[in-house]
Amino acid sequence: MKRIAVFADTHNMFSRLPLALERLGKVDMLFHLGDFAIDAEHVAAALGDVPYFAVKGNNDSGSVYPRLRIERVEDVWIMLVHGDGYHTLYQMIDKARENHCSAVLFGHTHVPLLQADGEILIVNPGSISLPRQGSKPSCALLEVEGKDINVKMIPLL
Repeated sequence: MKRIAVFADTHNMFSRLPLALERLGKVDMLFHLGDFAIDAEHVAAALGDVPYFAVKGNNDSGSVYPRLRIERVEDVWIMLVHGDGYHTLYQMIDKARENHCSAVLFGHTHVPLLQADGEILIVNPGSISLPRQGSKPSCALLEVEGKDINVKMIPLL
């Protein structure tokens, strides 16, 4: 089983990172979904120098990270995007389907979301630093075993 920490929209603010680390426990890798994608290096180091994968968000001009990544974890493909390049959730879901992904992870809204569309999981971990629309600061944990993906939303208050 692989345990993956999922962060988005960190905006170089880490006051809640110690609580996130405590609640996440030991993880095998990090996915950072943009807006200060460069923060992925700092968060990955804090998680114990785990490997990390990041995508560029709308506040990442000049970033070396791609706008979209598709990563294989165990027996599933997972799509990572920031989300600002899509007008609707359904456009992201369609892109995930085209790429045979079991999940799409996105940020941008700073609002946590966990839902499914058929066989595709849709996850937004929210933001540890700048939550919006009355949501709590948060991140997420994916536990992937074979073809199974378990998602835990991690509130940080």
